[in-house]
Amino acid sequence: MACTVEIHKGSQVIIVDGVSFNAPFNESSIESGHPHGPVFSNGAAKAVISEADAAMLIAAGVIDRR
Repeated sequence: MACTVEIHKGSQVIIVDGVSFNAPFNESSIESGHPHGPVFSNGAAKAVISEADAAMLIAAGVIDRR
């Protein structure tokens, strides 16, 4: 599971465990299918995140596909 998730709304950057995703938030999604929690997905990159981080990302504009 990812340890840190940062959201920078002004610059449209999401940082997951030090990896930056610089794209419109609606190009990323939260998916289901992993037994340990929701999955942040951006292109081929995927990371299991906490429910709290998923809720923050969805509130920022990431698509909820669960």
